Amino acid sequence: MPRDMIDDMQVTVLPALEQTILGVVLIDENNTVTFFNRAAERLWHCARQDVIGRNVNVLVPRNIRSTHDDLIRHNRETGINKIVGTSREVLVERLDGTSFWANLSLSRIAVDGKIGYMALIRDISQEVDDREKIRLLSLVVRETDRGVAILDPEFRIIYVNRAFSDMFGFGPERVTGHGLSVILAGDTTDIGILNKLHEGARNARGFTLEIRARHASGRDIWVSAAMNPVFSESGEVENIVVVLTDITEQHFLDSLQRDTLEAISSDLSLHEVMDFICRRIEHYIPDVMPAIYLVEKDEHLKCKGRASLPLSLVKLYDTLPIGDGAACSGIAAATGNVTECPDIAHDPRWQHLREQTLHNGIKAARATPIILRNNRIAGVFTCYSRTDALPDAACQKAVATSLHLCTLAIERHEAKEHINRLSDFDLLTSLPNRRWLRQNMARMLRRHVRGNLMLLTVGVDNFKHINDVFGHTAGDELIAYIAGQLREVLTIDDTLVRSGGDQFTIVTNGEQQHASSLSATILRVLSTPTHIGAVPVSLSASLGVAVHPENGEDGDTLLKNAETAMFQAKANGGGHCCFFSPRMNQQASDRLILAAALRDAITHDRLRLFYQPQVHARSGQLYGVEALSRWIDPSLGFVSPARFITVAEETGQIEAIGKWSLRAACMQMAQWMRDGVDVPVVSVNLSPLHFRDETLPEFVDKLLNETGIPPQRLTIEITEITMIDNYERTIRVAQKLREMGVGMSMDDFGTGFSSLSNLAGLPVNEVKIDRSFMTGLESIEKVRAVVMAVVRIGQSLGMTVVAEGVEHEEQRRLLADMDCDVLQGYMFSKPLPAEELAAWFSAYQPDGLVTGKGKGAEASPHRNG
Repeated sequence: MPRDMIDDMQVTVLPALEQTILGVVLIDENNTVTFFNRAAERLWHCARQDVIGRNVNVLVPRNIRSTHDDLIRHNRETGINKIVGTSREVLVERLDGTSFWANLSLSRIAVDGKIGYMALIRDISQEVDDREKIRLLSLVVRETDRGVAILDPEFRIIYVNRAFSDMFGFGPERVTGHGLSVILAGDTTDIGILNKLHEGARNARGFTLEIRARHASGRDIWVSAAMNPVFSESGEVENIVVVLTDITEQHFLDSLQRDTLEAISSDLSLHEVMDFICRRIEHYIPDVMPAIYLVEKDEHLKCKGRASLPLSLVKLYDTLPIGDGAACSGIAAATGNVTECPDIAHDPRWQHLREQTLHNGIKAARATPIILRNNRIAGVFTCYSRTDALPDAACQKAVATSLHLCTLAIERHEAKEHINRLSDFDLLTSLPNRRWLRQNMARMLRRHVRGNLMLLTVGVDNFKHINDVFGHTAGDELIAYIAGQLREVLTIDDTLVRSGGDQFTIVTNGEQQHASSLSATILRVLSTPTHIGAVPVSLSASLGVAVHPENGEDGDTLLKNAETAMFQAKANGGGHCCFFSPRMNQQASDRLILAAALRDAITHDRLRLFYQPQVHARSGQLYGVEALSRWIDPSLGFVSPARFITVAEETGQIEAIGKWSLRAACMQMAQWMRDGVDVPVVSVNLSPLHFRDETLPEFVDKLLNETGIPPQRLTIEITEITMIDNYERTIRVAQKLREMGVGMSMDDFGTGFSSLSNLAGLPVNEVKIDRSFMTGLESIEKVRAVVMAVVRIGQSLGMTVVAEGVEHEEQRRLLADMDCDVLQGYMFSKPLPAEELAAWFSAYQPDGLVTGKGKGAEASPHRNG
């Protein structure tokens, strides 16, 4: 290149090349770098002085450096240009070892026979990366098994991938330009689906929806459609990307399981459930005919479920025993292994079944054993194939899901049958039970008998107390013993039934004298002492007799009337027999009426509390009051406590009355405190039922907090029978109440099962002498001795002793001389409503009650101390 030309280039061209954003590299005829502009420095991360004057190989990737000079020489000598004058993408390696993608353009410069080159380089690394990402994304969309559709803002399809076409059987030309309705099932639900799609597509977070779609072949398929909108910078929807997953198989399996479980729980028969499973599978996989066989007791298989399997084949297969003779199904039932037959036409195991099987279009079969949780083989699930191939993977999955459902259905069926058997017989005595009796009474009434058919109901007296004291195990042993004793006295024509917990019913026939004789025999046999463990126990029973047809023309009426007579015998003291009379029915009806009225009274707050004062025996000062329930019914008038409390205990309403009494008494005490009426304490009676509830202390604590009265102002009275009714639990509840500061009083002491020595272990601070002792206090020395003993022992244990039923001055004087602490009775006041008690208290003068004995009221222990 002439010197003047080079000078001209340096003056005019090189400054322009220095300013260009493209990297520019010039090499001379010796391949030496003569120019390296600022853009080139930035691209190679080096300074020009590191390059100028060096062979161009320093800029060439290492893998081609050894051949690079030869390539350039060949170009110079031959003039054949493969890259000169063209643009190409190359990976450029920098001096520090890093690399970048570049667009390279080479120009050949020939001056005076000398040939040099100019390279223009542009960094396209980002373009290459973007293009690679696009390529990979395109690869994903093209090769994924998920159907992909891209919609325009008007929800028209503008692109679908190959998987979409495979999924629905539609090519792009069939769906492009259409909405998604082109793939929907074409029923009335489609409008709702499309509305959801359109609404959801405007949600920036996208959403997923299950859709029932239609394949080009006409079959329904289920897809999960994930809708993801693409928004422009202005927030407008540009496109919607829809990714579709075929969930037909899973949807079928889920619906099969859900619907079968519903069928099982709806009490369909086992046969109906099995048929349902087979029909669903055959509808989903038309190439198979499913059948479900169960193992019978005679070691044969019995078809319990099928769809289109011909009845002629069912009858043929049902005759075969388990084993090789029943081909696939029999072998699977015998071995517990899946058994396959891919070619029935040539399988020797089907020799005796082949002709009819092939005639009905069955060519292959697979049998899967149904194994219960106890590892018992209960049956076989067999799929017969209409094609030359075994049932496919989809069928195997359906069978796998169905095996669990079959297990549930079989176990539920067997459990129901077992329960049905148990429901007719008593496990403890093996006797027929009440359900059996009611179901069979009509048949027994139709039977021709000598004389009259009669029902004798036997009830054990005081069985509950025996059960509570000795425990339920001992109670069960006693019931079994009684059942054995009753069997001994009956004839083969009599029927013995356990008709209740401690109740038996005998169906017999003859004249009424026979019933009387049989009853006497039963009473005598059961009165013979027996033992519970090492403890001798004397039993007694009450019997009720109802005679057909005088006492009832149907079984239910006869049974009810026999029981009514038995309860009447119990009410009369027990230990004897009572024949039914219409008067008993009237009494039972009256009790039902009373129970209903009591329930209504509790609901509408018609009960009232009256309060009877309790006074110190010597000073006459008020000690407290006892709250007593009273009921005046609008229709029945005054109902005595003895009457309605008994009904309340029998009907389970006593617990509600007790809690109502506690609340009413505490509220009244709070009112007295506000009004300045100095009532020291109020006592409330509770039944044994309340002490079975271990949350009673929590109820009382909450009640005290609500009303604001101190716990020392409340005493809870319990009877001796409460203490033996689940002794440990009662003690726990009573102890918690005492720890709260609430007083505990033992009511009616001396009338139950306790002894004086038991008092020491009980969490009570007060003992009440029953009013029955007041009758003989003045005249019977032994009565006075018992009362004196109660007073002495009670006081020695730090308890306050209260005497109930004091009506005369002589009784008061005797009790005061015995140092009894507190007196209660009509001598001081009858039970009064709260407002009358306040007036009584204002007018009450205690001075006249003080005797000259010398022990003042201050000597009495504190009520709740």
